[in-house]
Amino acid sequence: MKKVLFAVSSLGLGHATRSLAVIRHFIQEYEITVISYGNALKFLQEELSGYSVSFIEVGDYPPLERGDGAYFYLYLFADLIKTNFVIKSEHKVTVQMQDDYEFIFSDGRYGVYSSKIPSFLLSHQISFMPPKWLGFFRFITDFSNYFYFKNFNKVFIADYKKYDKSLAGNLSHATLTHFFPHDYIGIVSSYKKVDIKEDIDYLFIISGYLKKKKESFVSKLLEQAKKLDGKKVFILGDVNTQEVQHIEGDITIYPSATKDLRKELFSRAKIIISRTGYTTIMDLVELDKKAILFPTPNSTEQEYLASYHKYKDYFVICGDEDNFNLKERADKIAQTVPLKVSSKTNEALKHIEKSVKSYFHRHFFSIIVPAFDEEKYLDETIEKLSKLDYDKNYFEVIIVENGSSDESYKIAKSYEKNMENLKVYQSEKGVSKAKNLGLKHTSENSDFSLFLDADTLLENDFLSELNNYLNKNTDNNLCVGTTTIKPSNSSTIYDKCWYKFFDIAHKITKTSYSIQIAKTSVAREVKFDEELNYSEDLKFIKTMMIFGNFFFLNTNQVAASTRRFRQDGYFKTLFYWNIQALKPKKFKKI
Repeated sequence: MKKVLFAVSSLGLGHATRSLAVIRHFIQEYEITVISYGNALKFLQEELSGYSVSFIEVGDYPPLERGDGAYFYLYLFADLIKTNFVIKSEHKVTVQMQDDYEFIFSDGRYGVYSSKIPSFLLSHQISFMPPKWLGFFRFITDFSNYFYFKNFNKVFIADYKKYDKSLAGNLSHATLTHFFPHDYIGIVSSYKKVDIKEDIDYLFIISGYLKKKKESFVSKLLEQAKKLDGKKVFILGDVNTQEVQHIEGDITIYPSATKDLRKELFSRAKIIISRTGYTTIMDLVELDKKAILFPTPNSTEQEYLASYHKYKDYFVICGDEDNFNLKERADKIAQTVPLKVSSKTNEALKHIEKSVKSYFHRHFFSIIVPAFDEEKYLDETIEKLSKLDYDKNYFEVIIVENGSSDESYKIAKSYEKNMENLKVYQSEKGVSKAKNLGLKHTSENSDFSLFLDADTLLENDFLSELNNYLNKNTDNNLCVGTTTIKPSNSSTIYDKCWYKFFDIAHKITKTSYSIQIAKTSVAREVKFDEELNYSEDLKFIKTMMIFGNFFFLNTNQVAASTRRFRQDGYFKTLFYWNIQALKPKKFKKI
């Protein structure tokens, strides 16, 4: 059975409860591994007991927005720095595990992604609401979010696309969404509406992760609950104990509630009293429940949601948790009108599944390597190609020897017996003739052709990364492109800096010398200009761009020899390249 890696944030149980719905949707078809931490991990272990699910505990981000006064800003600054380190750390863990999984699904953990396999993020908070005195820096946090979001094949935004139906407001509807692949999917809830008698008058659900604020808040609610008529039930989100308490005032306290009990209590409730957590809001809409909601103090997200929903009249909002009258708030419930929507969790899950599976397409690649007097480099190049971690039925290697005076052809032919997807041909002298002959012999199934210099090396994961990148950008009409390149035979800062300079230059000028990637169907028509002795790749790219867009793949999977630069020096080589590129065509002919 194929495997899926789920990563779930532990900053509040909301991430765990909504992710539970997605996990259960895929659990019949895939073997599941869950990365989480703390209460969220324990909750998921309890909910998914009995299923074949494995769990890995990986430390989570610090709880932002803690402390009071000046300490709030000091903690915030320190926690943001720590969060960045945790994201990098969890990404390293992910890279070590990625080969075992079909895809990755992350809820609120930005480092759990892979450039090799499809990776998806579930979120509602596309734009963060900074504290009041830091509002000016919102664009910085949005900019940072972009660099995290772009790592995923798609971001599933848990909200409705139409702003008048939005539950998250400006948190989910931000300009930032124009710059990364995303879908608005509606609400995601682990609850299902059932036909059961509503015999609990007030259900208090108080989880959260800021313990200091939680304890005092629960104490106040308990005192106020005693003054309310009817049956009251508390769920505190504490998975460390199972002791159920019954106290005066017809109050029952569950430290936590999982599985059928959690669903039963929620369905039996007439009125929900909880924090303004976004997952709670989705649960309320899913079950058409009325509610009284309190934002967590200093939680800018919850304070914004409280302000936003105060004028929507879907729920009763209580902004001051230090001084409130719960009975007065309960009397206002009748004035609210729950949001009615036709698309709920079932539709969202179907959309997620369809979108995820659309990224499983495997492109067929043709790797064409012209070889002219390349006996020193050809062995290593072919060895690397033979070890590519990609289905051998979906790529081919074509070596075209063109007029060599050394053993290049003999070396290439020696690999043909052991590499079923390798073909070796000979052409007349001329790199363009060699590339065109390679194109002529590409498989009819070929989607993209890669043209490599004989000293350009592809590492194991390159084709998987390229395939994932192309699937991610399937709507962008990609026609021709290139990649970042690192020096293959040098680790000096000097060489690395020059290669980085060339990467930037190629990206800006839309050019490439060592590797070109082209849509095969178009390349067969365009071809390389066989009259040119050099700069044939520049003309090829320019012509290809008439039929589609240029792309630049950032990767650490491509390397090339520094031999040309060592022979003449970087400055001299750069000068010659520019002169060659600027010369009229008649001076580039053989």
